[in-house]
Amino acid sequence: MFSFAKPNKMVKFLFSSVFITLACLHSDAQSIHCATSDKMQELLITDPDLQKRRDDIEAFTQKWIREHADNLNERGGITIPVVVHVVYNTSEQNISDFQIQTQIAVLNEDYRKLNGDVGNVPSVWSNLVADVGIEFALATCHPNGFQTNGITRTYTTVDNWLTSDNIKLSSMGGHDSWDNDSYLNIWVGNIQSGILGWAPQPGGDDWRDGVVIGYKYFGRPSQSSTYSKGRTTTHEIGHYFNLDHLWGAGPSNLNCTADDGVADTPKQLEANFGCNHTFPDTSCSNGPNGDMFNNFMDYGNDPCMFFFTEGQKARMLAALNGPRASLLSSSGLSQCPVGIEETMLRSSLIIYPNPATDQINIQSDQLENLVSDIRIFDLTGKEVLKQSNVRLGNAAFDLYVNELSNGTYVLEIRSEQEVVTQKIHIIR
Repeated sequence: MFSFAKPNKMVKFLFSSVFITLACLHSDAQSIHCATSDKMQELLITDPDLQKRRDDIEAFTQKWIREHADNLNERGGITIPVVVHVVYNTSEQNISDFQIQTQIAVLNEDYRKLNGDVGNVPSVWSNLVADVGIEFALATCHPNGFQTNGITRTYTTVDNWLTSDNIKLSSMGGHDSWDNDSYLNIWVGNIQSGILGWAPQPGGDDWRDGVVIGYKYFGRPSQSSTYSKGRTTTHEIGHYFNLDHLWGAGPSNLNCTADDGVADTPKQLEANFGCNHTFPDTSCSNGPNGDMFNNFMDYGNDPCMFFFTEGQKARMLAALNGPRASLLSSSGLSQCPVGIEETMLRSSLIIYPNPATDQINIQSDQLENLVSDIRIFDLTGKEVLKQSNVRLGNAAFDLYVNELSNGTYVLEIRSEQEVVTQKIHIIR
């Protein structure tokens, strides 16, 4: 079996401008570009083994595609566990669970060819439109073995992450990744004006792995009128699964020699912006059909991006059977047992009365405005009550349980600092 060596995990991050990123930039004039080439060159200087890792991955990719070209459509049933880390400084940046769920829906439509606008693909490419066969779901099992909704929320004093991967580090005010061998980590936060998001391709530093998206462009509809349909995340996850832009790895392809490594996507000169292109739009002598400007790996506005090709599908499946193969054996979507080992929060939560009749009072005698999610499970593991984004403090929060039947339950209180579970009894 092909083995992919990984760089050692970084224990402490010093402020560095060197990172692999596909940071998609835009301005009000829709002048979008990616800093891939410059950032990759910087990292190649500091990480001399990176080029060999990338070369090994590319060799595996091409070999896997040759060997499986006849049975790509037989490979279904792939669901990727996703954890979304919301890192916010303002309430506007703290996007809702519903907004996150709409983004998962967009991904499942786009990667399964279920998006309603796929019929807008020019007819000359209709036979190339791929059902990639990959689906996505918010994780149900935390790396530590307890139930989760696949969403973390971290308040930060950092008001703008710019293009920094510090958002991926708790020590820098962000949130550490969950095991990225088992989860697709997505960070949502406030990033530099004009930046949509970025995602490293396989082979880079382990701690950097995952996708970063600006909070304004996440979900459907997003807070952006131009990038409103969640296609920024569709695009960046394409990079995560080892796709390049259609014009290759650099910012442009001015000599028309670069390629994206996909046989059925025409070479093109540079990115296409907006929604003002008409077929055919040619460059790099790619007539008669021209640029594939509606492809998810170009830079069109969200309403004008419709599809992946069969060739892009092959590359993504190669990634899932090579450098991303550990995702296929993840337990992130399994049914975790409900823990009933009682623990104490450092914030000294007080939970009373227990047994309870109609309500339970929860308060913190040390921390004000401790933001927590509160859930109650029955002993089969079924969630029977949930309160999100509760601010706990010296004043008691009243959790009403009057609709629950008599019995024993598990109360889970989850904050960014820690998680507490406690058995509660309801007796009337």
